Amino acid sequence: MKTIQLFSSSEELIISETKKMLQNSEDMKDATVIEDTLKSLYMLAESISNYPSLLNQQELGKHSRTLETLVENLCSHPGLNLLLSTPTKAILGKGFTIAKMNFFILISYICADYLHLCSGSDNIKKVISLNVFSIMAEEVFISIISDDTLDVNLRTKAGFLLAKIWEYRVYKGIEELEPVLTDLWISRQSFTPSFGTMQGITEITSFCADRNPMWLTFLSDNEFNEDTLDSLKEYLMGLSYEEIMKIEDYMESESISSFNMADIEKTLGLKKSYPMKDYHDPREMYHFYARRKNNAIFRKKSCMRGPTRTIEEYIICYMLKHELIKTNGN
Repeated sequence: MKTIQLFSSSEELIISETKKMLQNSEDMKDATVIEDTLKSLYMLAESISNYPSLLNQQELGKHSRTLETLVENLCSHPGLNLLLSTPTKAILGKGFTIAKMNFFILISYICADYLHLCSGSDNIKKVISLNVFSIMAEEVFISIISDDTLDVNLRTKAGFLLAKIWEYRVYKGIEELEPVLTDLWISRQSFTPSFGTMQGITEITSFCADRNPMWLTFLSDNEFNEDTLDSLKEYLMGLSYEEIMKIEDYMESESISSFNMADIEKTLGLKKSYPMKDYHDPREMYHFYARRKNNAIFRKKSCMRGPTRTIEEYIICYMLKHELIKTNGN
């Protein structure tokens, strides 16, 4: 029987060090909370593992289900919410990933109270980020599978990767994605856009200069179009397409050639489409994606101008198309 992997080696190390730290502090209350939460996670993981593997063939009466038929079923419902076509193991698994993320957030709170004893705060943040990334990657793949404007072969490849996430729950099948999208997020945090004419060329050139070589080939791909550019500008500038257009119109009407952050706040007000409360909280990476995704869906349904996919979706489609991600079902 296939089982989900409860913790990675780095996660196991953090748990072991946290337990040791609490023993040294003689804080039995926090130690009990850790142990009780761990028991709940083990029980949840065991329950999920009791469900049949999504990668193996299943026989029930005259019915047969394989990985291939699962992916085919997912891809046959474009434009629809896949919730009711999602295996139980996958539904419970997503809850498990969120529960595990919350567990390590709990550990981070405890470590903040014992700074003189805790030495792994950066590692804890990395682990939280990986769990957030796994949740986000799952939603990106679902968006690709549900998009009937994409080639069916591309959607099928995304389906195999999604099945891997559902089966293992420890970053299996998305190893190639994590460095690219995590680097994008880290770069966004330290990136100060020079708005200039708001065309984004300066920003994109600066962004690509010291990045993963894949970014240069991605930007020069013959399918990199205006929609992709607008999606990337949204990400780099932290503004919605509509906000960027509003600023461009204002600059043109006022004959302004450059714009800074203070001007933007004065023009748009304090309330923005993509507010960022705390860049140091890994969950903001998911919130940022979800807000842009909602706007993209709304534009597509309303036939409005602007990007109809997020930059994460464009990047993953590019990687699938050029076989930069392993998509076999093993």
